[in-house]
Amino acid sequence: MQCKKALDIWQLTDNQVKKLQVGQWVFAGNVKNTGRFLGVKKSGTVVVAWQGNASFQKSYNEYIQQLLNYARAN
Repeated sequence: MQCKKALDIWQLTDNQVKKLQVGQWVFAGNVKNTGRFLGVKKSGTVVVAWQGNASFQKSYNEYIQQLLNYARAN
């Protein structure tokens, strides 16, 4: 499955969000607020690695892995 162009996550229904592919580029209302979708927890929490937050991390890959692990946890 290929990723589509960045989607406005605020415009998607809960079911559409749950069907997003991990790694899909998303934004929150403004295309300048982009991030990578990492999943939805069982609690319904949507996990996105926002680019702005990633820039504050020592290791981008470690940041993504930590959030991915969080998304997969119960």
